[in-house]
Amino acid sequence: MPQTQIPCPQCGQPIPAEIRQVFDLYEDPAAKQTLLSGAFNLIQCPYCGYQGRAEAPLVYHDPEKELLLTYYPPQLGRSRDEQERTLGRLLNQIINRLPAEKRKAYLLQPETMLTFQTLIERILEADGITKEMLQAQEDRIRLIERLMTTDDEGRKTLLQQEGDLADETFFSLLTRLLEAAIMGGDQASAAALRQVYNAALEHTPLGQKIKQSEAALRFVDETIQNLGPRPSLAQVVDAFIEASEDDTRLQALTSALRPVLDYHFFQALSDRIENAPAEEKQRLQALRERLLQHMKEVDDVLEQELQARREIIEKVIAAENTEQALQEAAPYLDNVFLHLLEEALQQARQKGDLERGARISQVIETLEKMFAPPPELALLQSLLEAPDAEARQKLLEENRSLVNEGLVQQMAALAAQLQQQGADESTLRRAEEVYRQVLKFYMSHQVHL
Repeated sequence: MPQTQIPCPQCGQPIPAEIRQVFDLYEDPAAKQTLLSGAFNLIQCPYCGYQGRAEAPLVYHDPEKELLLTYYPPQLGRSRDEQERTLGRLLNQIINRLPAEKRKAYLLQPETMLTFQTLIERILEADGITKEMLQAQEDRIRLIERLMTTDDEGRKTLLQQEGDLADETFFSLLTRLLEAAIMGGDQASAAALRQVYNAALEHTPLGQKIKQSEAALRFVDETIQNLGPRPSLAQVVDAFIEASEDDTRLQALTSALRPVLDYHFFQALSDRIENAPAEEKQRLQALRERLLQHMKEVDDVLEQELQARREIIEKVIAAENTEQALQEAAPYLDNVFLHLLEEALQQARQKGDLERGARISQVIETLEKMFAPPPELALLQSLLEAPDAEARQKLLEENRSLVNEGLVQQMAALAAQLQQQGADESTLRRAEEVYRQVLKFYMSHQVHL
């Protein structure tokens, strides 16, 4: 992205900045997420220290929804003619990129957004997110803010009074705010949000369920670790007997170890039942019935997921633009998806369907290219493994072209993820040091470029 000179919003001094004005989903499918996140046009003034997002005219284009939006910040103080010339130039960039067959009437009638907030709301509205839904989110944000400014007893009272707001959306928002505070180095906010999260776990019905699920997952991890790489059949049976005291744990362990629940496992469990005392026999028989029920539930969910992936695979195979179709199917792209693709390729070859086989091979090749590790990821790994700050600085200098806003965001997200996962103190300290050094290098390079 080319650099330009803009006046600092705080002191007015001219500073270099990379300003993005066009968010065109036809050219960049990730443009919407970038715009909604607010992680664009970020600047830092070397004179007064101001940090924030620079105001700039914006144009947003979603060809699938036939949505074309414009926004010109009123604080820039430009005349209507100047605004129209600037926005016209940006709109022409979008139209000129489109093939002739994709140029439709909506392109001639862009919608004007008076504020940045209305721009965001219009994009979300096109995704089916209504103002009522946004209001509900704001209600939850306000509750989180109130919870952050009170003591333990006040948090308990608030959560009991407004427990209906403590739903999945509430916990999702709370988690994202906590991650953002960690990434931004705001330790005070992170500590307050963590107290709110713990209180919500303790004093809300959904929090209790989440707490149980988290405990069950920890139990499963500990159980698998204790079993080791080559457990005996008797050890596996013992593990399920131990888990039977808590049905949430039993369900979690059944999902994690479903492949071992075969004929040999149930034969060993049946032998254990036959040789058990009367009271123990009844408990083990109940365990066997619960296991069979949980297995059916797991298998039903798995079959539904497999069927959904098979349907998506057929859409991808039939799509004109393979890469775009795969990007749209991004939530389903995993090892299972690839296995089903290879299974479909094998079936096509067995049937002698050369045309279908060629299309599936093209999909697999495109998928492998999309999932090739980017050089930025390799750089982050090298930075984390570097012995000291001097070695990291050398790596940054050698890979200067890779040190951009995206790399900074990736490192920040990684640091937040490690903290959420409960990584050890030395790993967290190393990740934070790397993040600060990458950010400092990026910002200094921006200033002196």
